[in-house]
Amino acid sequence: MASNTLMAGVVQFLKDHPPFSQMDGADLEFVARNVEVAYYARGEVLIGPDDGAPGACFIIKQGLVEGLRRRPDRPEADLEPMVQRVPGEMLPISALMAQRPVMSTYRAAGDVFCWLLPKARFDELLQRSPVFLDFCKRRMASLLDLSHQALQASYAAGTTHWRSIQAPLESLLGRAPVTCEPHESLRAVFERMEGERVGAIIVIQPNGGQGDKVAGIFTRQDVLGRVVLPGRSLDEPVRSVMSAPVVTMDVGDTVGEAMLVMADRTIRHIPVMRDGRLAGVVAERDLFVLQRRSMNQIGDAIGRAASVEDLKLPAADIRHWSRALVAQGVSAAFITRLISRLNDQLTVRLIELEAAAHGVPLDRICWLALGSEGREEQTIASDQDNGLIVADDFAASIDALLAFAQAVNQGLDACGYPLCKGGIMAGNPKWCLTLSQWKALFDGWIERGDPQSLLNANIFFDFRPLAGDPSLAHALRDHVAPRAAAVPRFLKQMSDNALRNGPPQSWTAGVFETLFGREAAVVDLKMNGTVPFVDAARLLSLAHNVRATGTVQRFEALAEAGGAVPREVHNWIDSFQFLQSLRLRAQHMGEPTPEGNPNVLDTRTLSALDRRILKEAFREARLLQQRLAMDYPG
Repeated sequence: MASNTLMAGVVQFLKDHPPFSQMDGADLEFVARNVEVAYYARGEVLIGPDDGAPGACFIIKQGLVEGLRRRPDRPEADLEPMVQRVPGEMLPISALMAQRPVMSTYRAAGDVFCWLLPKARFDELLQRSPVFLDFCKRRMASLLDLSHQALQASYAAGTTHWRSIQAPLESLLGRAPVTCEPHESLRAVFERMEGERVGAIIVIQPNGGQGDKVAGIFTRQDVLGRVVLPGRSLDEPVRSVMSAPVVTMDVGDTVGEAMLVMADRTIRHIPVMRDGRLAGVVAERDLFVLQRRSMNQIGDAIGRAASVEDLKLPAADIRHWSRALVAQGVSAAFITRLISRLNDQLTVRLIELEAAAHGVPLDRICWLALGSEGREEQTIASDQDNGLIVADDFAASIDALLAFAQAVNQGLDACGYPLCKGGIMAGNPKWCLTLSQWKALFDGWIERGDPQSLLNANIFFDFRPLAGDPSLAHALRDHVAPRAAAVPRFLKQMSDNALRNGPPQSWTAGVFETLFGREAAVVDLKMNGTVPFVDAARLLSLAHNVRATGTVQRFEALAEAGGAVPREVHNWIDSFQFLQSLRLRAQHMGEPTPEGNPNVLDTRTLSALDRRILKEAFREARLLQQRLAMDYPG
């Protein structure tokens, strides 16, 4: 039995490290009463795969522990460092939970002191502490929750006026919706809107006992353009000027989903349904407070733009908005999707303007978004990646189309979306091709599998139709997807290529102390962080004929198709999204690095918690790459 003084020391230490920092005092005292101290000299193994199921949970008190493992594709090679465990961390949680041997060899990288919590007491702690159980069952997600809370708290005193992204729309509903029927006169509708002081009225069509059907919507913004300027009589029925059909959402949908719908459709009001009946209306002002320009003001500015000059201001506002969202701790997945949606709107408007100026029929072409834009994962530092599909019977017009595409590329550059340094743009003759030429191009990449073909595949397989005739892009996807899945050699070559980029390779104690210690330490969050997840998701989706283009959507579809274990998929997604959030934060800080790379982060700027999550994310990237090495050996 430990003395009261020793117990107090253990409790005080644990309070500084998750999940213990979130646990009740009684549970911390339980841990302190039941641990024993163990010492390991440099090079000594704490536990390895041949030791059977672990008999205790190791809580590192002092020193550094390396987790080492052999790569499946190189079984004859020496053990390679996979992850580092530092004071306050536990091991081996997964093996303890599953009652199986560990998969890695854990070795002391110096003098190491650990507290050992016997397996029986570990199991008892799982039963008595919901916080500890939650952490052990979803370690990465629990750490991310704490990180998001810390980030949001750091901005709470200043700029946090943002509704919770995950809150259901039902939480925003207040008063009963103001409604009218299609036959009612404009005069009666205006009087009702003025008397109720609302900005929108929902037009409903009675449907007997089945509830009322939402037939349309009329807003104050419609009055000038639809009633006053056309000189309509106030005796006309509202159905003659209402907007229809109407986008509706369910009370269980989230604030974030509503924001994306508003961004997509450039609308300010959404009727909310409960069990098929109108429950209320959510307005843009319900979602946002004190933003410099609202989302739909940006959308309106894009829609009204008549030139490239007109698009420069909303482009700048998109970047301003994204920085504000980063500052408020909004999830990276939501931010990158919102950036991509707004950038889509701007690009489509620019394409429309240039198509009109150059006499280009949009129904004969399809503008492709590629790379991060194709995946809807754009950050505020993304450049252009695009291409153009031309209908086969319109091939004679390619020269004229090149001038159009080059004008779009130059216009995007003027709006702050840099030209692609690699020339992957629709204005490049290499990427302005007929549908048949695109099919042949992809066939050649799949057949050859040389380094340049694999590089092109990494960019072009993420294509998504943006403007013009989307059936051209769908036809290309229908052609390419089954061909890629049917060529094992190509998948193996893509796997080998995907393994070239990964977390920092040298994880010896010295390197680790440099990477996460007091000295200057930078990490490329794109090449060493997000790229391994993006490449793996692309490869696995091709192998399983998944048609999604986004990394998260690909992982989710893989789990649904049985191509991956759901628990592993959750860890991949959490890790990828955390790395994306760090990229956005690095770009948000805007501090120049010696490399001039917006994705480089000095790890000294991270909290201890975020450094810990970064290590976990790197560990998941390594495990995912091991999965690729096992799936595509030899």
